[in-house]
Amino acid sequence: MISVIIPTYKRKDKLRQTLESVLNQSIKDYEVIVVEDGSNDGTKEMVTELRDTHKNLSYFYQTNKGPAAARNQGISKAKGEIIAFTDDDCVVPRDWLERLLAGFKKHPEVVGVGGKLEASEDELKKNVYARYEKYMSLKAYGTGEKEVIGGFDCPAGGTNNLAYKKKVLVEVGGFDETFPVAAGEDADIKKRITDKGYKILYLPLKVEHHQDYYFGGFLKQSYNRGIGSYHFQKKWSQPPTKLEIYKQMLLLAIKSKFNLLVKPQKFFVLLDFIFQWQEYRGMLKHVS
Repeated sequence: MISVIIPTYKRKDKLRQTLESVLNQSIKDYEVIVVEDGSNDGTKEMVTELRDTHKNLSYFYQTNKGPAAARNQGISKAKGEIIAFTDDDCVVPRDWLERLLAGFKKHPEVVGVGGKLEASEDELKKNVYARYEKYMSLKAYGTGEKEVIGGFDCPAGGTNNLAYKKKVLVEVGGFDETFPVAAGEDADIKKRITDKGYKILYLPLKVEHHQDYYFGGFLKQSYNRGIGSYHFQKKWSQPPTKLEIYKQMLLLAIKSKFNLLVKPQKFFVLLDFIFQWQEYRGMLKHVS
């Protein structure tokens, strides 16, 4: 059996879309676990209604502790030997679980299998921020169209489209609940797993991201990513000082000015500069 864990917080309508896709998989032997992270927007009632017709759906509630704690609670309740994760603003394809399981079967040496996250084709056509997200996924993570097996450098690893063997999640102690924001905890568990020598498989398997694509939303995400990045570096290495971050910001400005002159995708270069600048601002907030 495979278990699917979905942490959720104040996204009842988007979660319904997620559940409609997750509960309509091509395989039969799986369970779906929703962990509500302290919201009170009617999520419980919506999930309870769906449970009337989907007996493989379970619901649990916790006071607001963040998605890492919600995933850990889901892991503790899960019956499956493999645990898949997605988010409450995602829509998975009908063969999502089938293809994740096929990845484990084809490559028995791996302990994790994951894919990529992109907006729907319609959203990509009409929204520049959706196209920017796709551009950055390819640039930062190498989410191409070929299978890749690797360690920490493997493109797979985001908990919006990923499955791990449960025994490995238990072995490393689950997700680190001390991350101050919902950013960095998926990279952290990936590092702890791959540092033990385990391998992960990336598949060109797309999960649709149904977030609200707008400038302000990306600013907030980038700021939080900076906070998560600083926490990650503080845990695993020597975190940067304020002076080092300011130097990185200066180098970013110089590099971006040059790229604006030579790169064809100038608007993406400009967005890249703005959002990376925001990440540095998030890091600065937590420098001790």
